[in-house]
Amino acid sequence: MKTISQIAKLSGISVRTLQYYDEIGLLKPSSLSESGYRLYDEEALGKLQQILTLKELDFSLKEIQHLLSGANSDRATAFCRKNINF
Repeated sequence: MKTISQIAKLSGISVRTLQYYDEIGLLKPSSLSESGYRLYDEEALGKLQQILTLKELDFSLKEIQHLLSGANSDRATAFCRKNINF
């Protein structure tokens, strides 16, 4: 498990951004420490990587939230609308 500070340092985004992602339900911490600090596991790191990739592709946070909660067909449709080819 990694702390929010460690995740911020690894990902290059701010602690405040990670807190905001938690507030809007985009990236919830895996657990909380006894003192209430957010902790993230490998699965959460993978989700953060997906979020950051989709942001690089100019998806809004609302779109990202929808894409990550939906089926893969939703993602393919969204990529087509953005003219993204893989």
